[in-house]
Amino acid sequence: MAQRRLVVLFDLGGVLFGSNTQRLFRNLEKTLGLPGDFFQKVIQHGGLNGPFSQGMTGQIGLTQLIADFENDCKKVSSTSDISLPENFSLSESFDKMMAGTGINAPFLKAAMLLKKNGFRIAILTNNWIDDTPSRQHTGFALCLLRRYFDVVIESCRIGLQKPDPKIYEYALHELKATPEEVIFLDDIGANLKPAQKMGMTTVLVKDVDSALKQLQDLTGVQLLDKEEYVLPACEPQNLAHGYVRIKLHTQLHFVEMGSGPVICLCHGFPESWLSWRFQIPALADAGFRVIALQMKGYGDSEAPPDIEAYSQEEICKDLVIFLDKMVSSDKRYAGLCLTTCNINKVVPSLGFHSVFESSCSIGHK
Repeated sequence: MAQRRLVVLFDLGGVLFGSNTQRLFRNLEKTLGLPGDFFQKVIQHGGLNGPFSQGMTGQIGLTQLIADFENDCKKVSSTSDISLPENFSLSESFDKMMAGTGINAPFLKAAMLLKKNGFRIAILTNNWIDDTPSRQHTGFALCLLRRYFDVVIESCRIGLQKPDPKIYEYALHELKATPEEVIFLDDIGANLKPAQKMGMTTVLVKDVDSALKQLQDLTGVQLLDKEEYVLPACEPQNLAHGYVRIKLHTQLHFVEMGSGPVICLCHGFPESWLSWRFQIPALADAGFRVIALQMKGYGDSEAPPDIEAYSQEEICKDLVIFLDKMVSSDKRYAGLCLTTCNINKVVPSLGFHSVFESSCSIGHK
């Protein structure tokens, strides 16, 4: 009887990320009129001591990788009949690629559905240490993925790279899994061969639909439906809790998550901060510092004895004091959501539907 598969391992570039160096190089070869395999030959010419290998194993950063690779391209060009433009440079092309790094929403949605159905999800990627001016884009995307994936393995952090068999052994050790329990998706066939030889089930990603159909057949989880995926709600124990005294008899309890411009979420009667349990992680993933407070008289917030303290005017004054104390050095208020009844109006007005590029709902449940 076949062993049940329990782990799905995703590559980044060309799978979870839409962009990758292969696509960049193909486009550059067409634009510059170079042979279709020029850049790949330069990489192979460098071998294990070349800039790409050194970058992927963390020996040099991306800035140095680009500079050294440009020099290698010029050397190969000078010893062949291939001519490069006089002002040949890769820096701008890499900057555009890194700045345009975006999550491939269908694969991320599939990963979330697999996790919901009991699979562990992980990432195994050949990656460099990004020290370029665009590093915030990839850094943000990786931070987001680390929140949802059980294990994230980057070649530059461990000194191993695909297709070295040792990196797959390392991944299995981190996952505490046998090869037969793992499904591995990659867009490069050479990276799949060692994994397949070890006993992993592999999926070569050529296009989204065919790869997801294959993954769906292997896991038995419906991945190709067009329904919106609702992000998992946050749990109270996974949030930072705090208290702010705004008046003599008024101390407010709040939870917060994320960093960036501030959004303060306030609930209405007879709800609590937990009414925002779906929106909090989605807004945090989208780059906001989300503060959800417990209105006075609710939960762990104090209840002033004076009935006038609960008037609309006093509540609004309290919010001003609360925000002044919470974000006195940061006035970048992105929005103030007063009650959960206005959620469907307020959240879209911020200019996005979700961090998953509209494929996953911030829906209120």
